Amino acid sequence: MYETKLDKITDHILRPNDLALLNLPDGLIPIRVLKTEFFQYQYDPVAEGQIPGEIPASASVDGAKNLGFQIPELLKSGIIAAQPVNVLRLDSPPAIYQVFVGIAPSYVRLFVALPSTASQKNLEIINWSSAYAAAGYIDGFTSPLYCPSPESEIIIPYGVDVALGYANPLFEPVRPLLMFYVNRVRFGVVADVDLILDMLDKRGRGERTFIKTVGGITGFTYPYRDTFRISPIPIGASREEVVRRLKGG
Repeated sequence: MYETKLDKITDHILRPNDLALLNLPDGLIPIRVLKTEFFQYQYDPVAEGQIPGEIPASASVDGAKNLGFQIPELLKSGIIAAQPVNVLRLDSPPAIYQVFVGIAPSYVRLFVALPSTASQKNLEIINWSSAYAAAGYIDGFTSPLYCPSPESEIIIPYGVDVALGYANPLFEPVRPLLMFYVNRVRFGVVADVDLILDMLDKRGRGERTFIKTVGGITGFTYPYRDTFRISPIPIGASREEVVRRLKGG
């Protein structure tokens, strides 16, 4: 029996009353955590039907290109009666999923696309792909199945789908297994201008304050006003700019 160890992610887990800045493509959304539920979710990509079978064996001769590869797919489930196309999709706007991922076997490389059409962690000169899967991944050595790493963190807001892909550097097929460490977070948008200015300084009046990035440098369109009722706030915004953004300007 394996023991789950959360010591590497404990300080990163959002808790009730924490402050956070959601770092979205067009700016920051200030939130205060109201309620959380933290739980584990074991996900077998093959059994659930996310991928058709084992990750193919590598055909690489240099360990960098032509690895066994499975393109990112939504996290669907053929086991759940409703057969959702994405088990980590949120149906309520004032919520996010904060997810850490444990990976097995250790050699499996995990690639994240968030939104599902925007691959993350690419080099400037080349995107990771089936032809070149040597960058932009996290593997089970870094984030083992029962001891997840902070580097595996994925922040999922309302209305955004995440897709996961896999690479296999071994010369034999591999069946991946994931453990999602899910923090289901309910929040309220912060409307106190002085507190927001403190949060932008990362002080938050001495309260625990985080910056949580959604996706990465790759941009995407998001319905800020419909979801948060405010416009995103730029880093380094003045008081006047914060007030204007809170009004949707």
